[in-house]
Amino acid sequence: MDGHIVDVHAHLYPSSFPTTPIEQILTRAKAVNVSSIITVPETLEDAQSIFELKNDLTLSNSLRDMIEPCAGLHPVTPQGAMSLIRVDQADSILQFIKDKSTELVGIGEVGLDFSPRIMNNAIAAYPDLKLDAEDLKNVQRTVLARHIDLSLQFDLPLNVHSRSAGHHTLDCLRDYGARKVVMHAFDGRIQYANKGVEMGFFFSIPPSIVRSPQKQKLVAAIPLSNLLLETDSPALGPEQGVDNEPDSIVISATEIAKVKKIDVSDVIRQTTENAYKLFPKIKKNSI
Repeated sequence: MDGHIVDVHAHLYPSSFPTTPIEQILTRAKAVNVSSIITVPETLEDAQSIFELKNDLTLSNSLRDMIEPCAGLHPVTPQGAMSLIRVDQADSILQFIKDKSTELVGIGEVGLDFSPRIMNNAIAAYPDLKLDAEDLKNVQRTVLARHIDLSLQFDLPLNVHSRSAGHHTLDCLRDYGARKVVMHAFDGRIQYANKGVEMGFFFSIPPSIVRSPQKQKLVAAIPLSNLLLETDSPALGPEQGVDNEPDSIVISATEIAKVKKIDVSDVIRQTTENAYKLFPKIKKNSI
């Protein structure tokens, strides 16, 4: 595959790949010309482990240089519960962002998740708080707003999750003045995505596009100038339920080329340019 490729959204740390050495994953990605992997945590512990990888001297310099760290608090815990019941739970990760602002390439994974299952589980788990679904949504909005403030303060782009909350997330980003945004694996309607394009936002496409008519329609509607490539490793691979790795990003590029009826080299060139534009702190590595 010709041309450097940037994976703008992957969960590349040991807790996501407990049985696969990260070195092997990076080596496979490098073999298909992935030069940078924007690595997004879900928790403070994940964010700390990303920096441990960056300083892991058992990895070669070229492999460590591929890892580009973000930090942020995902609205849902890895166990599938809501992680933001109390707004003060975000304080530690927000302080981490402040402390590491010069070393981060972006803030994420952050956003909103209004999936009914998540709402219902949270209400059931914390009956003493007497929160309803709208209360929980407002908690998420408040925490996202605090991340937006830091993105503006430190001029860092936002890597944004929006499950069952497409237009709500876009409205929140607009209302709080977010400027640099990638909407990862956006599952909202095309009309909302178009509003995101009007605001100058980018949309990243995972390999699961090959089994998602919604993602195929999204790619058809959005200009190539607003598209990026992602894997969301270990999720959203070409096969449901099978661990996904950054080397599968070539599937995203190939499917975008198919949908847009253009050469895959054009997809790689433009999406890499887009990635460097949105994430200017990425080290432009040589393969």
